[in-house]
This record gives sequence, structure tokens and C-alpha cells, in this order.
Amino acid sequence: MSANKAYTGSCHCGAIQYQVKLAFPPALNLDELNAGDRVRMYKCNCTVCHKMGLFHVRPKDPATDFIMTSPTSFDDLADYRCNEGKIGWYFCKKCGCRPFGGGGEFEQVDIDVGEWAGKEGVGKTQKVWVSRPKGEWTDTSNGKNEVRPSHYLSINAVTLDSGEGGVDLNEWHEKNWLYYSEYKESSLGTPLVRWEKPYPGGMY
Repeated sequence: MSANKAYTGSCHCGAIQYQVKLAFPPALNLDELNAGDRVRMYKCNCTVCHKMGLFHVRPKDPATDFIMTSPTSFDDLADYRCNEGKIGWYFCKKCGCRPFGGGGEFEQVDIDVGEWAGKEGVGKTQKVWVSRPKGEWTDTSNGKNEVRPSHYLSINAVTLDSGEGGVDLNEWHEKNWLYYSEYKESSLGTPLVRWEKPYPGGMY
């Protein structure tokens, strides 16, 4: 598995800009997925994800692997809430593009962005937004309740900047790197997943 590398992304007009650290390949089977120490790539068949056309890329550690560098005020983002208001899908008020969604809290901090990205720092900090856990969620799996921190963060892969080494959505499909999630009909606390093809109502 490659080391974490910082990739840039933005909305269409560039008002929202972010960086996310990813390592490839992502989780490629249920054991790797359940271990929780790999990037996750998937498409979900729930009505929210399907109608928004979301291609999820979930970093290993939302608290350390994601920063939003622009805008400086979170009030400049619009927000559509789902999952009983737990998840916010943020979008640009200018172009309407949805770069990411989150279920934690966002906090503004000062960092050297170059140093954070693993490059040579410039010795100057700037204000960025980072994601922090908020509360707890209870998942039901195999008849058991599992309580975990509610720190959901998902990048919409189509907003990653193309041309950077490793960011090739066609290649990700061809390598069978993304899995498909069954949320539309699932009564379980955690969804069914498979790598071969989408569940009914989902998309490739």
C-alpha cells in the first residue's frame, strides 16, 4: 500500500478548495473494509447519494487527513442535511457543486499547509478547517449494537483535481477498487456491500 499523499480538490468555480490525504489501493474486500485502516471508495444506492450522483472516497482518518483551505468562513457554504440531520452535504453557493459531506464538527485551526501535505513548509501558517468527531452512533451488526464515534467524512471523488498522480476515476473502476453499498432496502444498522455491481437503484 502506498503512503498517504495529499490531493487537492475544489468545487467548479473554485470558491471551495480542500486537500485530502489518500493511500492506494483502498479496501478491496470485507476483511480490509472491517479493519478500518484503508481508504474506502464506493457508490451507495440510497436516494440521497443516487440523486446527488456521489462517488464516495473516505479517508482513513477524517481528523488528520482532510483540510478545507477556502473559504475562510464556513457560512460561505450551503448545507443540505440528511440522516436525521446527522450528515451535512456541503455545496458552493456560487456554482452548486458538492465537494464533500460530514457528520462531525468543523473547527478552524492555523497550520503550515505545505508541511501538512508532506512538502517543504513555508514557515507561515494559514487558517484552515478540519473535521472533528461529534457524539456517538450506534450500529447494529449481526444482532449486536456497536457504539462508535460519529465521525463521518466523505469526499465526492468527482471534485478531486484530475492530473495528479493516483487520481484517475476510470482507472479506479477498471481496477475494481470501488464497492457498492446497499442502503435503500437494508434494514440493518450497517449496509450490505459488494464489489461486482451496484445494488438495485444504484449506479456504476
